[in-house]
Amino acid sequence: MRPLRELTARAAPAQQMSFIDHLGELRSVIVHSVLALLIPAIGYWFVSGSILEWIVRGVPIDHLVFNAPSEALSVRTKLSFVLGGLTAFPLIGYRVWRFVTPGLFRNEARRIIPVVVSSVVLFYTGIVFSYFVVVPAITNFMLGYATPRVQPLITVGAYFGTVAQICLAFGLVFQLPILILLLAITGLVSPRTFLRQWRYAIVIIFIAAAIFTPPDPVSQVLMATPLCILYIGSSLVALVVVRRRDRATETT
Repeated sequence: MRPLRELTARAAPAQQMSFIDHLGELRSVIVHSVLALLIPAIGYWFVSGSILEWIVRGVPIDHLVFNAPSEALSVRTKLSFVLGGLTAFPLIGYRVWRFVTPGLFRNEARRIIPVVVSSVVLFYTGIVFSYFVVVPAITNFMLGYATPRVQPLITVGAYFGTVAQICLAFGLVFQLPILILLLAITGLVSPRTFLRQWRYAIVIIFIAAAIFTPPDPVSQVLMATPLCILYIGSSLVALVVVRRRDRATETT
């Protein structure tokens, strides 16, 4: 059982804040999150043209086109909000964290902070890796099928949509180490089970890579390879963490 002081410390904030107070705090979180998204998005809009030029610089053709009067405007607006969301993501996460933490024990909050920080770092790492490594490789591979009489005519909307899809997919699947570590720490799955079932895990990873990426083998391999490395590495880390926790429990 948890110490009475800890239970009292946890229950005290809940008793001090009424239901209306919680609604007010939730409203504050929503307002701050929306402002944190809109302010950088508006700033990015004024330089969205230059950013868009930088994004499409790696396409091995002279220029991209848009086939509707509003397509260029739509893409620049989407780009501004995407970049605004990426910029505001840590702040929004912090505001949500402050809203949730009053209901947690102090030791629980200390344990969750490294997990949250690691999740954010992995998310950005997946986006950076996909943009600088995966997107150029996929683009060159797909455009390599052109012939002298069959040339690509790519719209800026289609290209931006593909890049955004790939980057988001990599940011999400790079959360795999967090999932493995949480399953191991909570005891739902043993770290040894992850290591013993590595063959099945690789097959599942390649299937997931085929679902989350465009239908070509290059993108599938480029997603599956780092995921396999992350799977093995995070399984080994989880094994070490669980062993240390068990030893500490035995000594106390």
